[in-house]
Amino acid sequence: MLYESVDQAVESGRLLSREEFHPLPTISERDVWDNLDPEVKAYYDGLSQSLLNYTPAPLTASLYADYFRTGTRVNFERVYFERRAKLYGMCLAECIENQGRYLDRIFDLMWMICEETTWVIPAHLHQNTLGDGKPHPVPEDSLARTYIDLFAAETGNLLAWAKYLLGDKLSAMPALPERIDRELNERIVDVYARHPEMGWTGFNEGKKLNNWTPWIYSSILPVILLTVNDPSRRGALVRLAAKGLDVFLAGYDIDGGCDEGPGYFDKAGGSLLDALEILDDATQGAANIWGEKLIQNMASYIMHVQIAGEYYVNFADANCRVRPDAMLLRRAAARMGLDGLKRYAERLLAEGNSAVPYRAGYDSSYRAIKDTVTFRRRDFISVPAPERELSHYFGGTEVACIRQRSDGTGLFLAAKGGNNAESHNHNDVGNYIIYLDGEPFVVDAGVETYSRRTFSPERYDIWTMQSRYHNTAVIGELDQLPGAACAAEGTTFTDDGDHAELKMDMAPAYGDFSPAQSYTRRIEMRRSAGCVSVTDFPVLRSECSIALPVMCASEPRIAPGEVQLKGAKGLLRIAYDPARFSVTSEAIELKDARLRSAWKRDRLYRLMFLCDDPAAEGGLRLTFMA
Repeated sequence: MLYESVDQAVESGRLLSREEFHPLPTISERDVWDNLDPEVKAYYDGLSQSLLNYTPAPLTASLYADYFRTGTRVNFERVYFERRAKLYGMCLAECIENQGRYLDRIFDLMWMICEETTWVIPAHLHQNTLGDGKPHPVPEDSLARTYIDLFAAETGNLLAWAKYLLGDKLSAMPALPERIDRELNERIVDVYARHPEMGWTGFNEGKKLNNWTPWIYSSILPVILLTVNDPSRRGALVRLAAKGLDVFLAGYDIDGGCDEGPGYFDKAGGSLLDALEILDDATQGAANIWGEKLIQNMASYIMHVQIAGEYYVNFADANCRVRPDAMLLRRAAARMGLDGLKRYAERLLAEGNSAVPYRAGYDSSYRAIKDTVTFRRRDFISVPAPERELSHYFGGTEVACIRQRSDGTGLFLAAKGGNNAESHNHNDVGNYIIYLDGEPFVVDAGVETYSRRTFSPERYDIWTMQSRYHNTAVIGELDQLPGAACAAEGTTFTDDGDHAELKMDMAPAYGDFSPAQSYTRRIEMRRSAGCVSVTDFPVLRSECSIALPVMCASEPRIAPGEVQLKGAKGLLRIAYDPARFSVTSEAIELKDARLRSAWKRDRLYRLMFLCDDPAAEGGLRLTFMA
């Protein structure tokens, strides 16, 4: 798909040289920088003191080793990311002011980053295929510069664009541009060319790809285009990147559903859009697959999984709150002629529910600069709310999103089948969430701050990953198990306008030793009745109890036959048969800062509906009523 388009562009001489590649304005193009939106200028003016007063903290060996010793990622990463965010902010501030106030600090940060032993963060160093696969307290010489992880790629991307933006301003430090080019070639270009076995590249047969692939390619493509002079090598590397991106695309269903969830969309589908935009710019529009249905569906995915405002369907490792990059989406929608996606993006900007279009961050530098120089607040002052489709089903991931009304009011239901080997997987086959008028009631907790345990054999010891902390079922004290075979079977979705239903057999998710021969779950919304029901039909090999966990955003009030969930604005009632279920509730303290920030509360609650005789006729039913 992409390779053929890129190959033809290179063969026909449409790939621009290093000198010709000019997709963004440099500091000397004052007509752009002097006429930025006033909101952008005010933002950077407000950052000036924090940027000018910034003193970089050292990245010491003991700080690098802290991850190995404690399993905590944030201590090293906080210092590492801050350096890069400050460098980006200073470069943009200098481009806006053009007074030289930031130049020495920029030079110092560039030099310090070039001096870092490795750009690979501690949590990722063990993935270097030249090593032994074990964590290393500090990077050894053989591993330090022979691997590209997400943030080595981002670092290279940032340095390449910073050098490009400042142009002749770097002549005050004549050795610096050459040093940057040398580091970019040694740490990024040469490593990519020599080590196609890196797991994210797409060239390991049988290796499942995730957001790493487009995220890294969208970072290293600008490094290649801004650093490599030789036309033959330049063309070969761009072709190779396109081939790797095609392998990533091959892992997607035509419906564009992202199994990593909306929290990773900006770095999965969004980074793919970055890469396509960069290649479009670099080939004068010749490398162009914007018309492909898969690309259009991948771009539109995020629109379909929005609940309301910041709230999105947060299956897998995703926060409940997401702020997509609406400027990126708006540009992509214009290239693809997708009016609905364009209106969605503009509405996000009008409501303030987009990523800040001119943010001073450390990542996706090409996208961030382009967002900044093209943002105009006047374009988004008044954007009418779009009508929303009543339901959308992603057959590849078996995720259904169902609304009671097209104006977004009333009930919202999302439910999933899928399997327990998804990227950023939680054991959550059969999980569902329910919102009312944009407010969360029945929820998926999400994910805690990443640590060494998150991507290790201990992953499913973490409570947020376990099925009993999702809205699934506990069968005879048995939880769901991880693995591709632990999947829903026979999943179907129907919607006749009033009645929408997702149906599946959940039994395989509990493994071969489950007491359930089959476990049919039917999750449905009846729009006219204003209710959602979840009905389970277990067929058991042996007698056992079944418990139905329901994760709640607010404290439940339990009464015989009904549980009430009172939100800030609304009330959701859960009807159940008191003759079949006993009900308990427990508070789950949110000790993790990421979870507290996402939910803006200190605790969630878990209801347990316990049935000691699940084999009786009629199934196990919970009904949620607005």
